[in-house]
Amino acid sequence: MTRLHAALAAGAVLISTAPAHAQEGRWPLEGPVKTPSKALEVPTTLSPTSHSLTDILNGGGQIVSSYIGKEGPVVTVVRKGKWNVCVVKAQNPQTDQNVATSECYALN
Repeated sequence: MTRLHAALAAGAVLISTAPAHAQEGRWPLEGPVKTPSKALEVPTTLSPTSHSLTDILNGGGQIVSSYIGKEGPVVTVVRKGKWNVCVVKAQNPQTDQNVATSECYALN
């Protein structure tokens, strides 16, 4: 084995044994990080609506994304060019909430 091959092999071992957490990226960037890759926080429209998720979907809305949040599913829906984000809360007999509800906000 030549010196070059030995050096490359040693470098590969060092790289592969580096802690995984050192290579992890955090998204979104948290805290007072000032880097070109961190977006500025700017005011965004978040208007409460009187429409339920059911109303939006029955009116032709389409689910674009969803995930499970702290209180239940969070769903992003678009209908006729209007974007909404809705939090779905399931029924919970322990809190006397006997029907599922949704809390929706217009983004534009």
